[in-house]
Amino acid sequence: MSDTGHPHRIQLIRQGMVKHVAPHHWEELTPLLQEQRTYPSNTVISTRGSTLDHSLLLLDGIVARSIPRPDNERSTFVALQFRGDFVDLHAFPLKQLDHDVVAVTPSTVAVVQHDALKKVLDGNIEMSRTLWSLTLVDASIHRHWAMRNSAMRGFARVANFFSEIDARLCAATETYQDSYTIGITQTDIADATGMTPVHVNRVLKDLREDGCCSISNGHLQIIDRDRLHMRGDFDPAYLYLPGSEAPL
Repeated sequence: MSDTGHPHRIQLIRQGMVKHVAPHHWEELTPLLQEQRTYPSNTVISTRGSTLDHSLLLLDGIVARSIPRPDNERSTFVALQFRGDFVDLHAFPLKQLDHDVVAVTPSTVAVVQHDALKKVLDGNIEMSRTLWSLTLVDASIHRHWAMRNSAMRGFARVANFFSEIDARLCAATETYQDSYTIGITQTDIADATGMTPVHVNRVLKDLREDGCCSISNGHLQIIDRDRLHMRGDFDPAYLYLPGSEAPL
């Protein structure tokens, strides 16, 4: 990990889920987010149970909320975070998390100290409600993951998972793309979908042959977006994306 302080003000882009934060509130938040940290892939950023006095806004990369399994050989991903997500805003009131926060790919974050955030939020009901709503969206996504990984068959499960990645990266970049460099491995997909790497390998082959999508060396290619969404029974309503009909 490397921490880099900057004496000048960092130009932060209002992207992804933080677009739910009104522009005038974003102007109040950005002075608190001037410290940046970078992490290589497969780096544990914070461990469950540790006391946290700050939260992180993801500027680039993919970060996972991860719970080690009893055998300690693998972990279960319970959420993935993308550009524009606060990855651990829950730590502001809780101070401790029940999961690890892990950089799945090389990641850059901006740090907000809880004491500084509290000073801004005290008496600012509107901004407090918005940030609280962002944690409620995280809860909505957690519920969807629980449903997907317990009730959907492998083919539909992975199709739904890729559909979510596609939608959330679109929210960050403001455009759908035919291919993305996501940098995740088959083992990462297995940890996120509750499957074995061998099963994931078979499903990826089936998705490619079905004409939905393909993934190779961390590159996700969307072959037929409508077909992928249909195969994954994907409805993005649970994501509460900026611009959706359900504003926060």
